[in-house]
Amino acid sequence: MVISGELVCMAVVMCAFPVVMMAAAEEGSASGWIEVKGQRVALKYAFAAMSEDVLEGGGKEKIEVLLSDKPVPMELRKATDAWSFWAGDQAQKGELHGIIIYINPDTKVWSRGQRLSKYGMEFYSQSVSSPELSDLVFASASAGSGEIAGKVSMKKAMRAVDESEGPWQVEAEFRTPVLARPAVTGSFTGAAALNSAPYKAVQAHLLACQKRDLEAIRRTMNPNAQEMLAKFEVARGKKAVLDMFVEEAAETLKLKLTRVTVRGDAAEVVFSGGDKESSSEQVMRLVLDNGVWKIGQ
Repeated sequence: MVISGELVCMAVVMCAFPVVMMAAAEEGSASGWIEVKGQRVALKYAFAAMSEDVLEGGGKEKIEVLLSDKPVPMELRKATDAWSFWAGDQAQKGELHGIIIYINPDTKVWSRGQRLSKYGMEFYSQSVSSPELSDLVFASASAGSGEIAGKVSMKKAMRAVDESEGPWQVEAEFRTPVLARPAVTGSFTGAAALNSAPYKAVQAHLLACQKRDLEAIRRTMNPNAQEMLAKFEVARGKKAVLDMFVEEAAETLKLKLTRVTVRGDAAEVVFSGGDKESSSEQVMRLVLDNGVWKIGQ
């Protein structure tokens, strides 16, 4: 459960875009622009990392590429959610402009992502019967080992959720290393998953949500998640925050625990449910905080 809005064991092997197996990478480069309601900002930097594609499910991955006017700090250049939390926070402050594009490593299709806005992140997507019909275009270019390169463009501007934030359009070329997620150090299903420390941490969080105990909820989160919770509480009010947590907990508890995957000091607790025609998956991410699993990035 990630407050930013995008909150999720085998990784998909990428053929066209091999990934960099290291803790951090140098920033890539970009040239182009993003235009929001007639105002253009030059895009100069690129950063890319792998992440699980929650919408696809089944442990599949996507490439997340950030194109921006300011580089990601070196200490955040890792295949975790830390860099995207930073990007959202900077965007809210008006100190970072740009876009995150999600690219399917198998099809090389760009169909969705996150645009940096005054709200932090604004999800966008376009569903069409054929990639050729999409207004979102990614033309891949030759790249070295562990890199991704190409050009993103739009056939026409896209409307924003908030009219003051759009319409918007982007056109840019980029080249950047692609960071792989940390290796799996533990994978649990069945009884082992139910008895795992990450799942027990999730249980404590969901119980606190059911009880509408904001302080107990806060204690189940790591410092970064607590900071985001505090900002959300200021913006929306305590009641709205608790209503959100109660609703999300109720939805999660309708699902069945599928697996728990540990990647060093991070873990993913995956729930799923429904049938073949209408299935859903919820992924809760946790991190070790002084040896204790907490909801976080």
